[in-house]
Amino acid sequence: MRLIDDLAARRLYYQRSLPTLPDILLIDIPPGFAGRGLALDRYYPVILESLAELQEFEAFLCEMRSAPVAPSLFDRRPSSLQIEDILVARYEPQAPDWPWLMLCCWPKSHTSLTDSPADSFARGAYTIDAFVSAQDMEAAELKLLATLRPHELRLVRSVPTIAGRA
Repeated sequence: MRLIDDLAARRLYYQRSLPTLPDILLIDIPPGFAGRGLALDRYYPVILESLAELQEFEAFLCEMRSAPVAPSLFDRRPSSLQIEDILVARYEPQAPDWPWLMLCCWPKSHTSLTDSPADSFARGAYTIDAFVSAQDMEAAELKLLATLRPHELRLVRSVPTIAGRA
């Protein structure tokens, strides 16, 4: 069996809106494998920082295997993105019935505050959330901003969706 034919048969590619941001491949996990711990209980985001990583991940999905495995190839691979500010980016779905995504990139000054950044942040630097609507995402973004201390608000860079791009 190949993951591309089963576990990852339904997926959508969200393109970056800025060259320094990652692309996101969102996998709609079939009901038999979906559940808590996934975005909206069914989506598995894969953060892709380069074309080479996209190609590597597609090859991973196409490998023949005897049983399904988690598509966690990049989850613990360190990010190559180095930032000083908190970055919040919106990713708009380019197909109907897919969620909006909010990607946050966290500087080392924040990720180092946890006991285990590898467990708390995808690729040691990212958090990602999925939302049914743009309004739900905007509400969550406002909630996030409300949790930051006043001096941290000056360090937030919000990257909106650019028309025709996610």
